[in-house]
Amino acid sequence: MNQRPNQNADRVRSSGTSAEELVRDHWAGVYRLMYRLTSNSHDAEDLTQQSFLQAIENLDQFQPGTNLRSWLLRIATNCFLDNKRRKRPAAMDTTTFDAGAENPVDANLQRSELAAQLQGALMKLAETPRAIFLLRTTEDMSFREIADLVGTTEVTARWHMLQARQKLLELTEGKL
Repeated sequence: MNQRPNQNADRVRSSGTSAEELVRDHWAGVYRLMYRLTSNSHDAEDLTQQSFLQAIENLDQFQPGTNLRSWLLRIATNCFLDNKRRKRPAAMDTTTFDAGAENPVDANLQRSELAAQLQGALMKLAETPRAIFLLRTTEDMSFREIADLVGTTEVTARWHMLQARQKLLELTEGKL
């Protein structure tokens, strides 16, 4: 039987990278970004899968010789932002913290509480500043790469980063 392979498989083969290699090599980084953006493992998993499906479907748009990681993170960021535009959350996590509580003896507990406070504050940021903040701090991307990823200028990306930092300091009462 002479069947023609699907077009996506042709695109993946022509790029020199198999779909399996693409997912294996970049799944963790895309998932990590999606988890930090959503603060929900199920949403992060869904968005990561959606990102890779879109990447494989549009692999013919990838320019060989450019940064594959940045291209994938751009797709993932766009999936997150598109998903947020389609469905606005009914309520955000509004975990509060007692600023007057004594410092815990256990340093790990203190770090854990601080991490939870930071995550709660991150979730209160608008989607674009949150994405820019996380791409810069967790993925160590340059402002030029970030600007390309979110479809803005480098100056605007820097402004969003500044705004995100100021808002996070305000929300955490300067504890970070």
